[in-house]
Amino acid sequence: MPDWNKVLGEIRGALVSAAKEAQANQRATRPGRPSPVRAQPNTCLFWDCKSSISPDYIFCLPHFEQLKDGLVDECPGCNRAKATQYDMCLDCYNDSRKRQRATSTTAKTKKSWYKPEYSATWDAGDSTSNEFYVYILKLDGGEFYAGQTRELRERLSEHRDNRVRTTASRNPKLVYFIRVESREQATKIEVDWKKTIDKNPREIRRWVQSFSDLVRELDYS
Repeated sequence: MPDWNKVLGEIRGALVSAAKEAQANQRATRPGRPSPVRAQPNTCLFWDCKSSISPDYIFCLPHFEQLKDGLVDECPGCNRAKATQYDMCLDCYNDSRKRQRATSTTAKTKKSWYKPEYSATWDAGDSTSNEFYVYILKLDGGEFYAGQTRELRERLSEHRDNRVRTTASRNPKLVYFIRVESREQATKIEVDWKKTIDKNPREIRRWVQSFSDLVRELDYS
């Protein structure tokens, strides 16, 4: 257990020396009008204590007694004093909860990126079609976007005309696509591609490059 009388004596001595130095500096800058340095009250170091104490103390009496009894230690978040039974003071605890909620919200937002495109108006046309496309667009900034559609040309036109919120004003360019026979297949592949875009975009770049190389091999002669 530390010698609290000694600790407080050292603190008091340091503060008195600082006060004397400040007084000397003030007299040096204003030699004709010396003014005494008055001790101003400060606040207890405990995180939520508003008790005013003199400059040669760092705790009010109740919290100083708790400190001597081993019931007070330092908060790792703000370096103020707190009760030893808690990992951090309530202010820092609330801040950490806010950060956790923000992280959770971000994670939910990212997960919604995996949500497949769907519209109830597609159902009638889907029942008579066996041709669906899953495609990848490259956007400004190098990001990729995956989607699926029954009518590829029309959907690309909607993307270029900024009628799709997620790609609007991002100069979408078709860089990869495949054809499948059902909406269910297209939806599953779309979700898988979106996960790959999020977790391993370099793999998408390999697909795009291979697809581009293959297109160059086309011979219409």
